[in-house]
Amino acid sequence: MPTPGQPLPATPAASGERIEASEDIVVIGRLPQPPIPPSRVPAAVQVLDADELRRAGLGGLPDALAGQVPGLSLSDEQGNSYQPDLSFRGFQATSVTGVPQGVSVFLDGVRVNEPTAEEINFDLLPTEDLERIEVIPGPSVAFGRNTLAGAINLITRRGKEGGAATAEVSAGSAGLQKYRLRLSGRAGPVDVYLSGTQTQEDGWREATDARLTKVFGKVGFRADGTDLTLSYQHADNRIAQAGPLPASSLDSNRSANYTAGDFFAPRLDQLALNGRRDLGDGFTVSANAFGRLLHVEQFNVNLIAENSRLLSRTASAGGTVQLDRAATVLGKWNLLTLGFEYAHSDVEVSVFGDRDLDTSVRDRQDALAAFLQDSVRVAQGALRDGDELILTAAARWDYIRHRIADESPGTPGREDASGAPAFRRLDPLIGLNYNLSRDHGMYASWSQGFRAPALLELTCAGPAAICPGLQAGTAPDPPLNPVRATSYEVGLRTRPRPWLSGQLSAWRTDVVDDIFSVSPAGTTGVYFQNVGRTRRQGLEASLRGKLAGWLGASASYALTDARFEDEVVLATARRSSDCTGPSCSERVRAGSEFPLVPRHRAHAALEIQPYGWLSLFFSGTFVGAQRLRGDEENVAPKLDPWFSLDGGVRASAGGFVAWIRCTNLLDARYSTFGAFAPNPKLPGTPVEPFLTPGRPFQVFAGLSYGFGSGTYSAP
Repeated sequence: MPTPGQPLPATPAASGERIEASEDIVVIGRLPQPPIPPSRVPAAVQVLDADELRRAGLGGLPDALAGQVPGLSLSDEQGNSYQPDLSFRGFQATSVTGVPQGVSVFLDGVRVNEPTAEEINFDLLPTEDLERIEVIPGPSVAFGRNTLAGAINLITRRGKEGGAATAEVSAGSAGLQKYRLRLSGRAGPVDVYLSGTQTQEDGWREATDARLTKVFGKVGFRADGTDLTLSYQHADNRIAQAGPLPASSLDSNRSANYTAGDFFAPRLDQLALNGRRDLGDGFTVSANAFGRLLHVEQFNVNLIAENSRLLSRTASAGGTVQLDRAATVLGKWNLLTLGFEYAHSDVEVSVFGDRDLDTSVRDRQDALAAFLQDSVRVAQGALRDGDELILTAAARWDYIRHRIADESPGTPGREDASGAPAFRRLDPLIGLNYNLSRDHGMYASWSQGFRAPALLELTCAGPAAICPGLQAGTAPDPPLNPVRATSYEVGLRTRPRPWLSGQLSAWRTDVVDDIFSVSPAGTTGVYFQNVGRTRRQGLEASLRGKLAGWLGASASYALTDARFEDEVVLATARRSSDCTGPSCSERVRAGSEFPLVPRHRAHAALEIQPYGWLSLFFSGTFVGAQRLRGDEENVAPKLDPWFSLDGGVRASAGGFVAWIRCTNLLDARYSTFGAFAPNPKLPGTPVEPFLTPGRPFQVFAGLSYGFGSGTYSAP
């Protein structure tokens, strides 16, 4: 089974120390840093090896994260295989706008949260080309804004010594066909990695076909203390969306599509240059520069109002420079990091009704930041031989400015959304690690973070500026305040045996001016508002082990409690579709639970390898009951808890690898998402729960052949 990290051979660190082979390594910044073990990071860092995850039968990136990171769960509002909603510590990372986003995602140092609404498009990420995944919980000085729950840092592969080629074909339920080719190699100081993937699927629900085309390439150079990489990513996708179904018709046909015709069609081109240079005396300088161009077409069928078509273009460019010094200062280990970053984004969003242009908004965004972090061993051998006390102190300053131009057609009563709101914030971090030994330790941290309102939130910021179906709005009145978070965390880590490791953490995040989307009754639109004080808190525990090289197991559990701390009045679609005035609102009392945050989540996995060429794997996930969106006042029944069991087998011989993977082995019927909405297909257009059904039993199989050094292919 995957371990919390990837072993690093004993190599001299820049400070003159040695990192033991049994320790894991982490990179706690966006850019490469001198490697340090997790025992010196004041957080429950998870470092996942991508090859280990694939060998364990886990599918794409979201599935892998949900299977290995406590407190992280998935739901499915869009009703397809490629646009999941990720929930972590009560915050969201999703392609759907209108939810409390609070997770930052980075790909080789480049932030991939979209500047329109901080959303994440998982279908655009080169998930099969990853080498390592790092999950750093809590607000982070190095990763910056929008890192309220934590950051997900993705590091892609590069060519290894020699040459290798792998071809893979796979097929399965719902008409899945997938073809993939990978070439890689290294000769002298130059390494090359290239991959192409074509995926087609009919979808298990009606009118949910998908086509994904991805190309990823990376060229690297390493010599004499210099490390350079240039990567290019292209994605051209078209994904049909089913969405949730009315509860009244869910049992009769779980594969139905309530509004057939919805689709999401993004096209992405991204170029990233990363470099690192050893300067001597423990100093290293790292830098990256990127350019990113994204075109999106989103079409939504609407049974109450006009259909809508959103066209957006986002061009982003920027870079980060970072100076590190890993050295012994006054006889004490020390790692100092100083960094600066800048990014500029040009965003154009147009929304059309059936034929006419409804909204046209442009935004010029500038984001600047400076950060400083220092970790130092302040004591060693104070209480017992071999112990150490590590102090980490950091601060980050962020400045974000929007220049919004409302070019929408003139309409009586429409307010002009043009403006230049700016947000700035200085966030600190203090952390302590006390390590009894290399295998046992504890930590505590206090940190702050913030998230500035995004473009689509600023232009949909009140009842007079309702957005049509989570699209661009028309007026920044009243204005939105930035989200501010203060996080506290304590934790333990232990490795009682070389084959067994565990982590336990308790955390709390207090938030001021959380941004929620609210939906008035009788509409399909939303607007955004601040909701005062909220709180997320919880416990997370994980245990992993591998015995005798043939039996691996892991288990994790998370308790997440997310609540409103202030009373707030919200519009809600849960009221009757013909209500007016205050009767359309809900009064949310202090202490009410957040919607779509499961209180309990547990996961267990088992891998059996009776022979070197044969592996069997099983995993089970339990997700507890959740409130439906639109029931923030907690008066309606909850979404039922659910359990799903997956399994599969993998066999290899020579350069061939064959695998079979099954999802929902028990064919359990459950729903992963729920919200209240009017149902115009019934007389009187009553409001009822809309639920997204979970996948039924499905089977997928694949075969790959590779030759050369370092070849590997898996699900």
